[in-house]
Amino acid sequence: MDETDFTQHADVIAQVEQIKSFSENKRFSDVMDDAGFQYVDLVMEGGGVLGLALVGYTYALEQAGIRFRSTAGTSAGAINALLLQAMGAPNQPRSARMVAVVADMPMDSFQDGGWDGRVAVSGWLNGSFIKKLASIFLLDDLLFRQGINPGHTFLNWMSDVLKQHEVGSWQRLKAQMEQTIPGVAVYSDQGAQKGEPISAERWAPQLKIITAELSTTTKITLPEPDGSLFYHSIAEADPAEFVRASMSVPLFFEPFRKTNIPKKAMSDAWSARGYHGDLPEEAVFVDGGVISNFPISAFHASKRMPRMPTFGIKLGVGRDAPQKINTLKRFIGATVDIMRSDADEEFIRANPDYKHVVKAIPTGDHHWLNFKMSDAEKVDLFIRGVKAASEFLQTFDWTQYKETRRKLLDVS
Repeated sequence: MDETDFTQHADVIAQVEQIKSFSENKRFSDVMDDAGFQYVDLVMEGGGVLGLALVGYTYALEQAGIRFRSTAGTSAGAINALLLQAMGAPNQPRSARMVAVVADMPMDSFQDGGWDGRVAVSGWLNGSFIKKLASIFLLDDLLFRQGINPGHTFLNWMSDVLKQHEVGSWQRLKAQMEQTIPGVAVYSDQGAQKGEPISAERWAPQLKIITAELSTTTKITLPEPDGSLFYHSIAEADPAEFVRASMSVPLFFEPFRKTNIPKKAMSDAWSARGYHGDLPEEAVFVDGGVISNFPISAFHASKRMPRMPTFGIKLGVGRDAPQKINTLKRFIGATVDIMRSDADEEFIRANPDYKHVVKAIPTGDHHWLNFKMSDAEKVDLFIRGVKAASEFLQTFDWTQYKETRRKLLDVS
């Protein structure tokens, strides 16, 4: 596929024209640059191959003149958070470049555990009893390697993409993220009056990728602040490993393992993360969604008024009707859903201002583990993301959001 298969689709073109029309002169943030781009932080939810909808959403936001400073995410959201930062400086339109990468993403090859795994997953997705029987052949994979697919193909693919964009280490990627943005400053609430410029120290873009480390049962944020727990030199680390750790869906992918972990003078750092035992010889990472599938609190500042919002994109759990829990498959699915989402939903309930900045993309009948997705299905997910963003942009009211925050600050 080509980038134009997504961006030049008739539905996308129509939505973009509408977005540009109603977003002209609309305020989404108080942080802008000399070119008039407005800046936000961005958090994206995990959801397997449904992450294509996230690309459509960010593409639409950029068409409204929005740019992204810091990004965070889990699993598929982590992949998109990393790719956004890898595609260029914060003031550049990066989602279109992401589309080109995603269009060539060899998703089916990420199931790199052999024929039996691909057949079994296909059977469970399509309801084929004969194909489900292939699950018998997976017992050795699950018992000895704790996963069907090694995940090597994904890691190599992601690493190659980063190297092609000359950000093959965290040091290089961080330097790109911290490029100077001409004229970035805080503007007045009411008009276009430029205020005090934002210093490099205050600007400080961040990348936050959420994963779960099993040997210490610890929620981990990579690359910072927790990367130094696992890398002797986090600056030289391959950022592809961060997302490989975050997207290790239990049983579907083998856990991502790190050995040769730093130990000297690291006890205090581990204690700060709530772990007080002997330091592990090996770190074992699984999908961060088991702890926080939508880390919307990543950039939350509870004690001060934000000058830019944190936008959140969900692919989340449908909660508009009760589910019938009458099969083992539905029981497991509902258990996983609540495990992946409830803690993050609790944060949103406790911070009602986030209702103004979080939007869920309706993903229809698309399944998050359908790595054999057709080209038409990929385009449909992208379009769904664009349409959801268009709806959000029309209804978002920056002034109303700040008023909600002011009331919360007065109460506290």
